[in-house]
Amino acid sequence: MSQPIAFYAPVPAREGAEWVQLSWRIFRAHWPRYIGLTSLYLLLMQMCAAIVGPLCMLLNPILSVGFLAAAWHHERGELPEVKHLFAGFKSNLRALLPLGGVHLIGLLVALTVGLLASGLTLDQLKGFEEQGNVPQEALMRVMLVTLAITLPLTAALWFSPALIVFSDASFGQAIGASVRASLANWLSMSVYGIAMFGLTVLAVVLVSPLLYLLPAKAVLTTVMLLVVPLTAIRMISDYVCYRRVFHREERVDKVAGAA
Repeated sequence: MSQPIAFYAPVPAREGAEWVQLSWRIFRAHWPRYIGLTSLYLLLMQMCAAIVGPLCMLLNPILSVGFLAAAWHHERGELPEVKHLFAGFKSNLRALLPLGGVHLIGLLVALTVGLLASGLTLDQLKGFEEQGNVPQEALMRVMLVTLAITLPLTAALWFSPALIVFSDASFGQAIGASVRASLANWLSMSVYGIAMFGLTVLAVVLVSPLLYLLPAKAVLTTVMLLVVPLTAIRMISDYVCYRRVFHREERVDKVAGAA
């Protein structure tokens, strides 16, 4: 019988902010390559969504492994490359694919329960932006219930891809270890979430004035210039979080080109 995957004692809460800082350092070291990697990732996900709809989420864990591979090679003095984005297809697909299924089903369940709790229908929710006649109380209830249900889902999926790739964990082992590690480190992970939100707000504040000055055709390009680097940092942070929680004796401090 396989032994459960061990993780280190809960890390200090302040390290949640350090995860974001280190992810930024890694991104900054070879930002053109990470921009290219992230742009291709977003393009593939958009194309997949246009073809199969929500089922594209089955592909997300496999492609997200690409950022783990890129950061791993980067840390060891190599350059992140496009080929790393497809590293997940050479890993344990039998364990990675169900992660996307769990994510998709979990979100559908969370949204369904949220709609039932608020008394709204999916059509009402879809037409909110156009009609604006959905009661704010009902809309808030949908958001809160959905968030409450997706929190354990997030805990189950946070470290799972990295555990499957780097620890050769099975689907069940990865889910279990991810939940245990997330519960033990909820303070540092909360600080990380706040830091990522703060970084996003700062980026929006800096870019917003340009949106009023630029012509309409340039607005989309400007927004993408904001979304792509933020997505890259978020994806890189999955690797940093995993290393700091499960491999604290191998600190990700000396990153090639990030000094």
